[in-house]
Amino acid sequence: MLKKVDGNWHFASENNLEDFAWSKLNNLFGLSPLKRQYRVYGDVCDILARDENSRLVIIELKNAEDRYIVQQLTRYYHSVLEEKPLQPHINYQLPIRLLAIAPSFHRHNWINRKYYKLKLDISFTLNPQQHHIYIQLTDLDTKKATTE
Repeated sequence: MLKKVDGNWHFASENNLEDFAWSKLNNLFGLSPLKRQYRVYGDVCDILARDENSRLVIIELKNAEDRYIVQQLTRYYHSVLEEKPLQPHINYQLPIRLLAIAPSFHRHNWINRKYYKLKLDISFTLNPQQHHIYIQLTDLDTKKATTE
C-alpha cells in the first residue's frame, strides 16, 4: 500500500490512495460513501459521497501533484448536475461540494481555483512515526490538520 521513495513515503498507487480514502471517509471527513469510479458522460469520478445533510460530495484523488485537478472537478460537477445520480440519497437543492485530495497542488490549480471559485479543501502528507504511517489531511484555507 505504501512505498518509500527518496526518504519520503507515498501510496504505492492512486488506487491504494483511493482504497484508503474510501475506508476513512466517515472518520476523516464525516462523509458516507456512495460510489467509487462513477462514470458520468465519459468521465470517471473517483468517489461520490454525501454529507450529513445529504449533500453530494465529489472527490478527486491524486497520488502526485497534478495541474488539472480543478478542471476535472469542474467537468464532474457539470456532468453530475446534468445526470443527478443517486437521487433518493442526495438533496440536489444543496450545492455540490468538490473535494480535491493530493499531496500538493500545482500553481495552475491555485489560479484556476481563484477564477472557478472552487474550494480545494484538503491536502495530504504521510508521516512515518516508529512502526506506523499516519496520513495528515490539512485544510488548505484554515491550515487545520487531521491525522488518521
